[in-house]
Amino acid sequence: MSDVKKYATREGYGAGLVALAKKHDNIVVLDADLAAATKTGMFKKEYPEKHI
Repeated sequence: MSDVKKYATREGYGAGLVALAKKHDNIVVLDADLAAATKTGMFKKEYPEKHI
């Protein structure tokens, strides 16, 4: 059996943005009303000053 965990694409997108921001200071997120759908709220929670 595989050890690979499967996540919804939107969960991976939000988590991926947070992971990138931990390594790169120049990452910002700009969204309209899609924060809930794209899970960018994860990013906003960690980096509120970089979420627009």
